[in-house]
Amino acid sequence: MSTLDDLAARGVHAPRAAGDQARRLVALHVLDTMGCVVSGATHPMAAPLAEFYGGALRDRVLRWSAQAHLDEFDALHAGAAVVPAAVAVPAALLVAEREGRPGAAVIDAVIAGYEVVVEAGLRFGGSGLYASGWWPTALFGSLGAAAASASLLGLDEDRTASALALASSGLGGLLSADSFGEAHYLLPGRAAADGVEAAYLARAGATGSRTLLDRPAPLALGRPPGPPSPMTGVHLEDCGFKPYPCARPLHAAIDAMLAMDTEDALHVEVALPSGLLSFVNADREVPGPAEASAGAAFAVAAALSGHPQDIATFRRARLDDATPPVTLAKDETLDALLPGHWAARVTVETPSGRTSQRVTDALGSPARPLPEDAVLAKFDTLTDGDLTDWRTRCLSLDDLDSVTDLVAEIT
Repeated sequence: MSTLDDLAARGVHAPRAAGDQARRLVALHVLDTMGCVVSGATHPMAAPLAEFYGGALRDRVLRWSAQAHLDEFDALHAGAAVVPAAVAVPAALLVAEREGRPGAAVIDAVIAGYEVVVEAGLRFGGSGLYASGWWPTALFGSLGAAAASASLLGLDEDRTASALALASSGLGGLLSADSFGEAHYLLPGRAAADGVEAAYLARAGATGSRTLLDRPAPLALGRPPGPPSPMTGVHLEDCGFKPYPCARPLHAAIDAMLAMDTEDALHVEVALPSGLLSFVNADREVPGPAEASAGAAFAVAAALSGHPQDIATFRRARLDDATPPVTLAKDETLDALLPGHWAARVTVETPSGRTSQRVTDALGSPARPLPEDAVLAKFDTLTDGDLTDWRTRCLSLDDLDSVTDLVAEIT
């Protein structure tokens, strides 16, 4: 069996393996993702997307997926180093609206989409791909969207494998070494749109090579696919909600700062695993919000503000003089904790001396999950409290006869 065939089987099987608690968790993931989509519509980078992409299904999926990730606030699977929410949830909701499918079918689709994109990321080393210039979400996001769409279209295992093969034919996604700009955020959008398109083409009878992840992909990525993950539960259960709107490697650093005495800080050093330094910067002035969201200095400023969950800190391009100097360092002892634990060590210099704090499991990781009430509060903040009825209906997603009204209320 090829890797793509195995991924298809996992995607088809996953909804049946999910219990009531996992299905309830899906509704929270949909809620959290759509909060990010709504907030993302006000992001400075959203304007070019809205101007160019129209009302066609592909355009809407692309725009929602990009908006979901613009503030780096969407759910993540640390081990696979993918953000499955941004690619699976918009695809699931918009295809369900088009096909007239109920909320329970959306739940199934999101489970299937998460299962496939996370498993693909795990098979190829997750965050280890960063070092060779690849972004796992951009590489495998189309597979998640294809699996979610295939579930909604009622494709069997064979046709689902064809959908994944079609989606795999365009795999790509280089991780920028300098500025991200809008290009970085177009990648999950394009991946999600390609995945939806692949599922519809597979329903129409189109096929593709099912050995793409076994032969060409290892040559391009410099590594073969690893063994399958154990078939226990579903991968969605290990995806964490983000408490802070910034690149995930910086979350442990924020947690460390919040646990320390930072009054009158003169200098802050943020040490990360060497494998996670490829897209993080320490600049105080950056080209735009994309780089600020990956900025250690901006993360320090967010922690010092006392409101690290505030998106405004990361939507600016320059810090004021109140933020102390920040430097980045690599800590190779933290590399041993990857891929499951994205740790950080922070050293703060104050007039009274230097203190260090190491955080292994950041808030929002499987070991320290964000409580449901915090996820709901995050949604209300991101939507300015304007979607309280929407929130109630979304939490009952498994019982909804239609998602048309839910989708119609999101811009």
